[in-house]
Amino acid sequence: MGQDAAPVVATDAQTGAATSERVVAILESACRVAVREGAHGLRMASVAQEAGVSKALVHYYFSTRQELLRSAFTFTESRWREAVADELQTLPTGRERVARVLLASIDADPPFGDQRALWNEVWSSLRFDDELQPLVAESYRTWLGQIADLVEEGRTDGSIPAEVDSSRAGPRLAAVGDGLDSMLYLGLIDRDEARTLMLGSLERELGPARS
Repeated sequence: MGQDAAPVVATDAQTGAATSERVVAILESACRVAVREGAHGLRMASVAQEAGVSKALVHYYFSTRQELLRSAFTFTESRWREAVADELQTLPTGRERVARVLLASIDADPPFGDQRALWNEVWSSLRFDDELQPLVAESYRTWLGQIADLVEEGRTDGSIPAEVDSSRAGPRLAAVGDGLDSMLYLGLIDRDEARTLMLGSLERELGPARS
């Protein structure tokens, strides 16, 4: 374990960068600990050991374990959305972008798999943390809205039939993605099966892809 003493307040650009890197290291460690030991097993001491810093330093940035868990969730959500956004920019049609967002929800590769693993652990803490619930609800609401918006993009560019109702197709597809993620978490299906089922659901909901 590192032997960090009292943390230094950032006073210039160099120190500020070091502070930012240290916070990121703590948040990354918190995510790993929560996934490995469960959200209920998240302890400041465990995170400090994982990050190689002192427990006092973790407390300096995050006063409680609840605050640390909320920050870790927001942190990994931000990384997930940035990674998805980068991939969506490379896809030419709304249909392809809908598919990628949904497949990202069952993707094992970082940061997609990391975010989903933490998401599953965070659910177990919702009833114990009144401030965590609205964060998760807003994240889910944003995801639902993104899927519906991408379906609309597909209707506009012709890759999705005009008769598809995005306000209904979006939530149904999100429910499929959520259900497949849960089955993966429980070990009921493997990653290839989940992908096949997701693509089949997309075709049934949006119609066959147009050549």
